Amino acid sequence: MSPSHVLFKMKIVIVLTFCCVPIIAYSQSDAVHGLIQALEDKNVKMRRRAIRDLEKAGPSAVEPLIAALKSEKSRARAGAAEALGRVKDTRAVGPLIATLQDTISNVRAAAAEALGKIKDARAVEPLIAALQDKNPDVRSWAANALGEIKDTRAVEPIIAALQDKNAHVRSWAAEALGEIKDSRAVEALTAALEDKNEDVRNSAAKALAKIKSAS
Repeated sequence: MSPSHVLFKMKIVIVLTFCCVPIIAYSQSDAVHGLIQALEDKNVKMRRRAIRDLEKAGPSAVEPLIAALKSEKSRARAGAAEALGRVKDTRAVGPLIATLQDTISNVRAAAAEALGKIKDARAVEPLIAALQDKNPDVRSWAANALGEIKDTRAVEPIIAALQDKNAHVRSWAAEALGEIKDSRAVEALTAALEDKNEDVRNSAAKALAKIKSAS
């Protein structure tokens, strides 16, 4: 091969290296932006698909998703929170804690669920506070998240949640205590075996079995 041919091929490699990489990076960023826009779609299936694809995008989607937590559309905020929970990047913990104060209950619930998936101890106190949220779905997801994190600071507040007026919250509180496996919950869970709601009774029984097996 002549020197001129070698030089020509080297030029092609240089052009491809410096011209194509920015195009690929732009394409990935543009795709993430498009998926985040899809979180605003009224079609549930479209939103679910976008969340799955954002999960696959991984860390590259985190900062755009954090920005989307401040979207004007509550659907986008809730979807962004759910996607951040699936990505499990700790950069999202602070913004998700702030989102526990969102004006829309399903956004707060999505933030609580996401924090439970990330399992960062910084979220424990804010989630304990969320056990007092006015919306039962938020209280339920807060209890669930605390069970996922398994921090013993949450035991007494979750025990108190066994007295919540909403049966779904009581059931998830019992499940959370079973995940934490702290013996302080035994007395309250034993009392919950007499709850008027069957789901609560079943959850309490399962939780007691888990605590017993751990001791």
